[in-house]
Amino acid sequence: MKRVQYDRYGGPEQMYFGDYTPPPLDRNQVRVRVKAVAINPLDWKLRRGAMKLIIGRAFPKGVGSDYAGTVEAVGENVTNVCFGDDVFGTMDFKNAGAFAESIAVDSRYLTRKPERLSFSEAACLPIPATTAWAAIIDKAQARSGSRIFINGCTGAVGAFAVQLALARGAAVAGSCGKASMPAAKAAGVDPVFNYADSPSYREAGKFDVVFDTAGTMPVGEGISMLKRGGMFVDINPTPRRAIRGMLSGRYKLVFATMGTEQLPEIAKLANEGVLRPAIGFERPFSEALTTIAEAEAGFRNPGRIVLAL
Repeated sequence: MKRVQYDRYGGPEQMYFGDYTPPPLDRNQVRVRVKAVAINPLDWKLRRGAMKLIIGRAFPKGVGSDYAGTVEAVGENVTNVCFGDDVFGTMDFKNAGAFAESIAVDSRYLTRKPERLSFSEAACLPIPATTAWAAIIDKAQARSGSRIFINGCTGAVGAFAVQLALARGAAVAGSCGKASMPAAKAAGVDPVFNYADSPSYREAGKFDVVFDTAGTMPVGEGISMLKRGGMFVDINPTPRRAIRGMLSGRYKLVFATMGTEQLPEIAKLANEGVLRPAIGFERPFSEALTTIAEAEAGFRNPGRIVLAL
C-alpha cells in the first residue's frame, strides 16, 4: 500500500509516497479502501507541527483527513456499517493518514455514503460540514427569524454554513472575495459584501450570530455587529482566543470534532440535496504531493480540491 507521509515536521518538501500497511483492526474500527480524498488546510497545519505537542514525534506520520471509499472489513463491535458499504468520513487528527490506498478508522468517524453523491463529492463533506454544523446548528441554533452573518460565505465551511442556516429558515448575509459575490448571491446570501469593504457590513445592522470562517475578522469587530445577546462564532483558535472563548458568553470557538456524531444526519441532508458539496477540481492520487503543495502555497479555486484513487 502507498500513502502520503512525512518523517519530520516542516514544509511540503517533507512529504513523500511511502509504503504503508494498515494496522490490524481493533474491535471498534473499520478498514476502508479509499476511492477519493479532499484536501483541508488542517492537513498541512498538522504537518507543519501546529499540534505537535498533542500528536507527538513518532514518525512516519500520515497526511489527510477526509475520504470516501468502500468498507473492506469491520471490527467485532462495529454496527453502523457493514462489509461492502460505500462510506465517507474523517479521521482523528491524532491519527491522520487518509491520503492512502487503504485506512483503518474508528467507526464513529464515518457513515454510509449518500447514494446521490459520487465518492469525490462525498469526500468533500466531512470536516467542512461537521464544522458548519457545530457552528450553525449546535452553537448558533439557527432558526426562522435568526439573522446570521457569515464571513467567508463561499469557502468550504462557509458554503455549508449558508446551506444549513437557510434550511433552518434563517436570513443569511455574508462576505467573500469580489469574484465570488455572484455565487454567494445565487446561493441565497443577501446582502453580500466584499471582504475588502468591511465598513459596509459593519453598517448592515445587527445580527444574532456572526460566524467567521475565514479567520480575518477581529473579535471586537465581530462582537460589535451583534444584537444584545448575540454570539460571535470562530473556527480559528489562538491561545488568546481560546482563553476568551472560555470566559466570554458572546465569543465561542467550534471545531469539526464537535460535529462528527452528526455525520449520518449530514449524509441524509446531502442525499436530500440540502447540502451540496462543490468540487473545484480533481486530480489523480499520483499527483498528491504537488497538489497539496499548490494548495498550501495559496492556490484558490471555487470548491474543494479532490484526489481520486
